[in-house]
Order: sequence, then C-alpha cells, then structure tokens
Amino acid sequence: MVDIEVKTKMLDSEEKLRVRYSKISKLFLILGIILVIWAIVVFVGAKILDFGYDWAGLSVSSWILGIAVILIVFIVIELIVFLHYYSVKNKRVEVEKPKEEFISGRKVHAFTFPMGMEGGIFSKTYIEVDEDNILRLRTLMIPPEDLWGK
Repeated sequence: MVDIEVKTKMLDSEEKLRVRYSKISKLFLILGIILVIWAIVVFVGAKILDFGYDWAGLSVSSWILGIAVILIVFIVIELIVFLHYYSVKNKRVEVEKPKEEFISGRKVHAFTFPMGMEGGIFSKTYIEVDEDNILRLRTLMIPPEDLWGK
C-alpha cells in the first residue's frame, strides 16, 4: 500500500493544479469573449457605421487576424494545461493501484471475507490454484468491535 503521506501530497498538488488551471481557463474564456466582441465592434464600426477603414488603430482584417492568432495561442495553452493536469492525475491513479504480489514466482490473488472489511483480526490461508497462481483467503476471526468496543 502507498504511504498515506505520499497520497495526501499527490492529492493536494492535484487539487492546487485543478484550481490554478480552472482560473486560467476562466481568464482565457473571458479574454476570448472580450476579443471577439471587440472584433465585432471594429467590424460594425468600419462597415456599417462608416467610421473609416482603420478607425480602431488597425484595419479590420489586421484586428481579426490578430485576434485569431491570440485565440489559437489560448487554445494551445489550454491543451497543454489539460494534458499536464491529466498526466498528474494519471500518475496518482497509477501509484494508488495495488501492486501485484508474488510468492515463489507465483501470482497471489487475494480475497477477503467478508468483502471490504477492514480492521479486526484475520486468518490467512494460502491455497495453491495451479503452478502459477496462489489464492490467499483472509477470513475475519475477531471483528474490530469485539477488540475495541463500541
């Protein structure tokens, strides 16, 4: 089993990344919406209101091209952020997976009765299934309530 401290640190770092990346995503979304609204304002001002071809400092096509490039950069950064968060999350999930156990070169398959029971005193019985597999039966002998009271 993985040390609880390592799991806690991994969960904390994952949560911090999730919060930070969530804020970055919201910022990019808001900036993207503002830029699209600005492109619409520039277009309407130049074509409909006849303010002139470059009334906003640049031409309409320059504004649209610039905004498109900025939005593409935002999308690329978002993809990088997503892939980084996904890789951090997968590392944590991979670390939390139970490791396969072997005894004398044979794979051990564990079964606990009653299922999901933790605490108490268990007996362990090893049963040879075939030349490559062993079954470990953990049977509850004394429940935790009997040991520590209610």
